[in-house]
This record gives sequence, C-alpha cells and structure tokens, in this order.
Amino acid sequence: MHVVSASGCHSEPPRAGLRDREPPTVMDRVVSSYPTIIRALHHARRHLTSAPTVSRSLIVAMPTTPGVHGRLDHVSEEAALLCGLLPEPTLLMEPDAEAEDGMTVPGPETRPTKARVLKALSDCGIVHFACHGAHDPDDPSQSLLLLHDHERDPLTVASLAEMRMDSAQLAYLSACRTAFMESVELIDEAIRLTSAFQLAGFPHVIGTLWEISDEVASHMAADFHAELGGDTDQHGGLDTGAAARALHHTVRKVRDRYPKSPYLWAAHMHAGI
Repeated sequence: MHVVSASGCHSEPPRAGLRDREPPTVMDRVVSSYPTIIRALHHARRHLTSAPTVSRSLIVAMPTTPGVHGRLDHVSEEAALLCGLLPEPTLLMEPDAEAEDGMTVPGPETRPTKARVLKALSDCGIVHFACHGAHDPDDPSQSLLLLHDHERDPLTVASLAEMRMDSAQLAYLSACRTAFMESVELIDEAIRLTSAFQLAGFPHVIGTLWEISDEVASHMAADFHAELGGDTDQHGGLDTGAAARALHHTVRKVRDRYPKSPYLWAAHMHAGI
C-alpha cells in the first residue's frame, strides 16, 4: 500500500551512528512504484522497446471547467512551465478569463475536448493532464478526467482502456484521486485512471490518491519534469525511464518543506515498471 511508503517520523532528524544515518522513514530508504495488473504491465513493457524516444508531448490544462464551481488558480502557470520543459508540446487549454497578463489565451479551437485529446494522444510520448478528476464509486470504469465536454462526452476509464498508442511513454495525471479506489467490493481490482493509461500503453503513470493542493501540484509537476532531465537528455529531452525516481525526489523536496503535512505530498504515486 502507498501509505506504507509515506510512513515514518518525517520531522525527526537523522540519528547518529553508521547504521542509522538515514531518517527513520520509508521514503528516505527506498524508491516506490506500484504495479496495477499483469496485463497492463506486460502491455506497457512492450512500449519500452518499441518507442524508446519521445518526440512529441501533449499538455491538457483546465484552469476552469464548465459545470464545475471555482477554478484551479495555478494550472495556467503549470501549463506555461511545462511548455518550456516538454519536447514539441501541443497545448490544449480551456480559455481562462483570469489568465496572467502576457499569457496567450487559447481560442475555442484548442479547447480540451475528448475527441481532440484522444486524437493528439495517438502519437504523443508524454501526456500531462492538469485538471479535475472524478471517481465513480458505483462504477469505477466511469471515473473520469473533467475536460471541456465532460458533461456530454466524458473521458472515462472505459474510453481509455481500449486505446493502443505506439508512442506512449509517460502519463502524468495532475488531478485528484486518479489512483483512488473507494468501493470495498472492488478494492483488489485495478479499475482506475492510472491502470487505464497503462492498458493504453503508457509504461509509466503518475497518479494521486486524494484531493491535492492546486499550488503544490503545479510546482511538483514542474519539478518532476525537470528531474527527468529538462532538454538535456538524448531521448527527446526527457528520460521517462527515470519516472519513479524523479517522482521520489520531487515528493521528498515537498516533504522536507512540509514534514508535518503529508496530505500535501503523500498522495502522488508512480504506477508502472
């Protein structure tokens, strides 16, 4: 369980002595990764050799969401940062009337609809979603990422599970509860958004277990992609094979800043190989 990797006395300083120099926490001793189901891992592993480089990426940003009260104040900033970190980025972004001065506001033709996202996904190695997510406890296959047209044509687990993407390498789901399972009857089943992206062919998926802070999530996303190598790696700018370790270092940075607030950093998890 992911909660195990976040366990320990995070506010306690390292002990003296050769055998106890590391803090008494799990995450200071191991890098955690969580498999979903064998089928998903087998399918995703094939993409490690069939698509070793990343030439294109997709950023899906929803600072506001039709039918949803409130806005994600830091998503526009997150999208702007990622456009400078990811290789050949395509940005699909909901128009935001409150975008910062100087930022280009996307038009209706780049709104993140389900059809546009699925079309762009077909040849992208990296996809990053910065949006709301919703879990359906009665039918987990209907859990979804909330895009522009989520009310009439939702991007659900079921709609992703049948996709096959030959270029897929890394999916980062900067949304709430994308790796969450609420139903007790289905607690051992891998019916969630993270596993759906793996079944679609992504060897590495970053998801979350509960609601996350918009501001913290924005900085964590930028730090994570920077940890992968920025534009210096020979494989399309980012070493996606280091995703688990990159998330590990990113989470530890936030933990070191907020050691007594695990709700801010312990939700993020890596699923994959």
